[in-house]
Parts: sequence; structure tokens; C-alpha cells
Amino acid sequence: EGSRVYVERINIRSNTRTRDYVIRREFDILEGDPYNRVLVNRAERRLKNLGYFKNVRISTEPGSAPDRVVLNVDVEEQLTGEFSIAAGYSTQDGIIGELTIGERNFLGRGQYVRTALQYGERVKGIEFSFTEPYFMDYRLAAGFDIFYKKTEPSTLVQYGIDTIGGTLRAAARLNEEITLQVRYSIYQREITADP
Repeated sequence: EGSRVYVERINIRSNTRTRDYVIRREFDILEGDPYNRVLVNRAERRLKNLGYFKNVRISTEPGSAPDRVVLNVDVEEQLTGEFSIAAGYSTQDGIIGELTIGERNFLGRGQYVRTALQYGERVKGIEFSFTEPYFMDYRLAAGFDIFYKKTEPSTLVQYGIDTIGGTLRAAARLNEEITLQVRYSIYQREITADP
């Protein structure tokens, strides 16, 4: 128990790719606020959970006055891209291949972007996803998915299906452990009989 100390400055260091505001928005404590170790530890935990950094360390140093403290946030960037190739076989669709490319920290803005391409003997499809984790600067994740899939007739299924559609998503954190998510999907499906 001692005299109250205030945060004079928050220094973000070693973030070569991720923008400063992406890191700062994980703090519930701002410059000028009373120093609170619990909130600093929470921010450090949130930054580690983002998956953008190998290491995150928040340290303190004396400020310009006895009742001032400076927070130094040292981060070590890591690769956030995703790339995968998959192949499989099903009796209905035959041989199928899928190529997926994603980025969890798009342009250093913390946005998630993903594209998946599916190609097979009797099935073709593409899907694009985008998520903004802080929609309009609120702790509200919002995003959308757009997809198209075409399935051709086979010996097992005597008709083809063309499907195009999309999904709108929103998720709000109720607390550190619970998130509420809502989604709305709409699609159009056309069925063509095998002549």
C-alpha cells in the first residue's frame, strides 16, 4: 500500500509489422490512468493469445516524476500466414483437392482473411472469409463469408447442385471466458437433373 502511481506513457517496441493501435486496444488501461498491475497482466495475456507474437513482455520504468511510471511493451513478431493443401477421395465426389491460404494479421491490422479453393472430379468450389476483430473500435468481432460450390451428377447422385451464398457473423466478448456469437446465412441452390 503506497501513494497512487499513474501511467505516464505506454511504449510499444519491436513491432515491425503489427500496427501500434492493434496492440494498444488490448489494454484496459490508458496513459494518464492509475497504474493497475491486474489490468497490465490482462493486457499481456490478451496480446499473447492473439497469436501474432512469439513473445510479449510488459515491463515498467520510472517516469518523469515519483508518481509516474512508463510501461514498455516488447513484442517479437512471428509469421501469421496459413497455407495448406489437402486431398481426399469420396465415392460421391471422386478425388478432391483443397488449397487454403489465410492471414491472421492482414497488413498488420489484426484482421483475418482466408480463401479456400476446392477442386475435384465432380465438385468445384471457392470460399472467402474476412473478420474484423474490433468492429468500429468496439470489442466486437464482425465478419462475412462468401461461397460458391458446384457439384456435378454422378452414378450415385443423378442431379447436379449449384450453391452460392454468404454468411454475416458478429461476436461479442461478455467476459474473458465467454463470447456470444450470432450469424445469419443466406444462399441460393439450383438443382439440375442429369439428362
